[in-house]
Amino acid sequence: MRQIKFRAWEEKARARFDNATAVYRHMPVGMLTNLFQKLSSRNKLKGYGTLPFTLGEFQTWAMSSDEFLRLFNLWVTDDYSKKSKPSVDRINPYRGYEFRNMQWLSWNENYLKGIAEVCEKKYKPVAMFKDGIEVGKFKSVKDAQYFLGLKSNGDITMALQGKRNTVKGYTFVYENPELLEAEK
Repeated sequence: MRQIKFRAWEEKARARFDNATAVYRHMPVGMLTNLFQKLSSRNKLKGYGTLPFTLGEFQTWAMSSDEFLRLFNLWVTDDYSKKSKPSVDRINPYRGYEFRNMQWLSWNENYLKGIAEVCEKKYKPVAMFKDGIEVGKFKSVKDAQYFLGLKSNGDITMALQGKRNTVKGYTFVYENPELLEAEK
């Protein structure tokens, strides 16, 4: 069954693209090789170091995944639309690429998940202190920004990152969201 799909995918790629490199990049091995290179550079860029698996191990992991094969088939059927392309998602965005932290999503699903994660990060609770005494709690940096009447939240963010000591005489720390929920 897989051999039939592979042949059909190759025929479709050869009919759609006129050079060998483009055909290769639209076949599973070529697409996975290209993706592996992107994962490798993204892992290093985000400070997680080199990938804990080889290209061969990555290709084996992918090719043994029914979800990858389903998504690849969808991508081919959708005429190689970027939105349908198979994409590796880091389940926990605070950890690097490792098999136990990876899942297959379409590019569009991964994009939307990324937007939701960024929004979630923006709503991290913060506490405000004056001379070491807690004087306020906010659901987000944005709420603290509005409270202080600031035009942007950049100064508060810099204070939270340790790049700035105070903002309008206040210091800020991230709150533990679980503790905030318990206080309600």
